[in-house]
Amino acid sequence: MDQPRHLSASFARAPLIGMVLLSLAYLIFPVVVVVVISFSGQKFLSFPPASFSTVWYRDILTSADWAQSFWITIRVGVLAAFLSVGIGLPAAFALVRRRIPGKGVLEALLLAALITPPIIKGLSLYLFYAPLGLNNTVVGLAVAHTVTGVPFVILNVSASLRGFDMDLERAAVIHGCSQLGALRRVTIPIIMPGIIVGTVFAFLQSAQELLVALFVMGSVQRPLAVKLWESVRVSIDPSIAAASTLLIAFAVVAFVLASVLQWRRRLA
Repeated sequence: MDQPRHLSASFARAPLIGMVLLSLAYLIFPVVVVVVISFSGQKFLSFPPASFSTVWYRDILTSADWAQSFWITIRVGVLAAFLSVGIGLPAAFALVRRRIPGKGVLEALLLAALITPPIIKGLSLYLFYAPLGLNNTVVGLAVAHTVTGVPFVILNVSASLRGFDMDLERAAVIHGCSQLGALRRVTIPIIMPGIIVGTVFAFLQSAQELLVALFVMGSVQRPLAVKLWESVRVSIDPSIAAASTLLIAFAVVAFVLASVLQWRRRLA
């Protein structure tokens, strides 16, 4: 009797599994196309390519122009990620652990950057930066990207704090540790996976953001997103796909490292 029931349950789940697989294929297919085209041996974009080569990766890795774009992206992304953690971490503690009047409104304002159109952020930041001389600077773009990076940190750290057992922190205080020491030695290490994931998201949103970078940096110093946009407008060779693939690979490596660190923390 159990076997027919098991088969019936399997058939009932089959449409759901099929829809999930189709959804995954739909989401992954554009990435697969970009990766495949990046290895094309032709001088124009075509899918599937008639031949395969790594010549476009060699062109990018030996190009001073592309190297500058990657370097600017890394500098801006790292600075934006650190600033996002510096602001988002204490904000998450305050939102989760403190009774603040109008907390819902404050939380909505902190997360509003995720739904604000990039064109509005880019234009307003450009006008705000103009008298301060922050346009066309790495610091200016990093601060601009921090506006969108902070919500990612708040969301991930808040989720970790809500699942944190406060008795562990209280036990550390009872055994002679100061409140700040318990926070540093007990709480922060336990919620570190959430901090790391928030940091990775803050960096990646900085690396792929285009419109704000166009307004703040213009064409003087071009981050990778701006360089890709300009390359699409003036050329159709697969170097664009190769650069995009490197950015995708970096994102995958970052998420894998974050997952490994989170897994090791749980085992510890």
